[in-house]
Amino acid sequence: MLKWERYPERYKGGVKWLSIEEAKQWLREMDRRGFVHSLMLFGTRFIAGICNCDYPICDALTMRLDHGFNMLKGHYVAMVDYDLCNGCGVCVQRCQFGALKMNVTQDRANIDQMRCFGCGLCETACPRKAISLVERMTIPALKEVW
Repeated sequence: MLKWERYPERYKGGVKWLSIEEAKQWLREMDRRGFVHSLMLFGTRFIAGICNCDYPICDALTMRLDHGFNMLKGHYVAMVDYDLCNGCGVCVQRCQFGALKMNVTQDRANIDQMRCFGCGLCETACPRKAISLVERMTIPALKEVW
């Protein structure tokens, strides 16, 4: 029995199967709106679902950020190119994990990579392309910070 058959009251609008391209387009739209993408695994080795929501509405984000419950970070962390950053602060507004702050002495964005979940919302919002995502494993201090 599929989930929407078991719990029809939660799926009143029905279920729609998406093509890969439709799913990518939908994810790009959710990113544009500033929603964090979370993969749901439920103890399996495959993706059981993709959630797009924001703090404090999202139960998973709230449980991790406010109560320390497990929600794994991404395989990437954000990094600022200070030569490109003009200090506009758009990225700071998008970060739901409190990893981005404005460095007042340099008038540039600063990322606390220990707090960064690698969601990429700051990267896609930066009008100057001053933020990029780098692999967490390439930074020795972050290899085991999940």
